[in-house]
Amino acid sequence: MIAKFVIFALIIAIIYFVFFKKPNKIKSAQDFVECQKCKSFVSIDEMVLSNGEYYCKECLK
Repeated sequence: MIAKFVIFALIIAIIYFVFFKKPNKIKSAQDFVECQKCKSFVSIDEMVLSNGEYYCKECLK
């Protein structure tokens, strides 16, 4: 009885991970966003998020 339950649980887990689990999006170095002040496009790694808008580090100085 317990063996049937374990096998059933494993089958459900495999179905979930194969069909329903979505991969996490990893931020790429190629993601560029526009600075709200100087309107230049800079890599998202070099931007600062403030009040829902992106600013480059040069504009914050």
